[in-house]
Amino acid sequence: MGSEVLVSIVIPTYKGEKFIKQTVESVMNQTYSNFELIIGDQNPDDETKKILKPFEHDSRVKIVNVPKGDGASTNWNYVSELATGEYFKLLPHDDILKSDMIQRQVELLNVNPKVGMTSSKREIISDHGEILKSNWGLDGIKHLTDGREVVRETIKKGRNVVGEPGSVLMRKSIFDQIGGWDFSHPYVVDLSTFFHILMVSDFIADDYNGVQFRVSQTQWSSVLRDSQSDDVIALNHQIAEKHPNFLIKKELFIGDNKAKLMALARKVFFIFDSFKAKIKI
Repeated sequence: MGSEVLVSIVIPTYKGEKFIKQTVESVMNQTYSNFELIIGDQNPDDETKKILKPFEHDSRVKIVNVPKGDGASTNWNYVSELATGEYFKLLPHDDILKSDMIQRQVELLNVNPKVGMTSSKREIISDHGEILKSNWGLDGIKHLTDGREVVRETIKKGRNVVGEPGSVLMRKSIFDQIGGWDFSHPYVVDLSTFFHILMVSDFIADDYNGVQFRVSQTQWSSVLRDSQSDDVIALNHQIAEKHPNFLIKKELFIGDNKAKLMALARKVFFIFDSFKAKIKI
């Protein structure tokens, strides 16, 4: 393990007792062993601490109490600032990594020094673990790509084609360079941050289902609001203003309208999944 790059995997958790064990086990079962796992627990009143206790004996695992603060931003920032690895991943407390995902992503970053981040396709799973969709994401983006073109394509499609945090591995130096997580658009923190990274570095895609991304009934409160599409549109316009001549008006117009359509599609998706869960025997 001596010459292997250290990878930091951070898991901010709040009321994560239902899925946290499965998520942590997916990290511990990685074929790539030179990692540090930092878990930030922001809710000491549930069973999360008890569930995590057996993992404390591994020297790679660090479990910290996160002070109560401004919701997710406090936890995400707290655990991210503790990361010391050259490469960095934030993993939601209910997602599951495939066993060779870190190995594959490390190899991609190692041989492509101008790449700021890599991402894989993912499987969408339900609250009860059913695979709802496979090979999701990337939308035709393959291999090595100019990061700015990935931003442009994402804006035009009106949705996050790059992926959620669990599907992404970043260079920590570039993440720090752009100022860390961007909470100016609370419902698309990940996408906003990825845009900043991609505007200054290249991207490489991995055509592989590297992670299972869970959509649970607890996410209804955010999905059923229009705030998410509003934040996507605001982010698109922020990028356009910050980088003149990067987007033409037609691209921005198409992206804004597709973001609204995607918001509607997400609502239908969650309503359908909820209906299936209720009638499941």
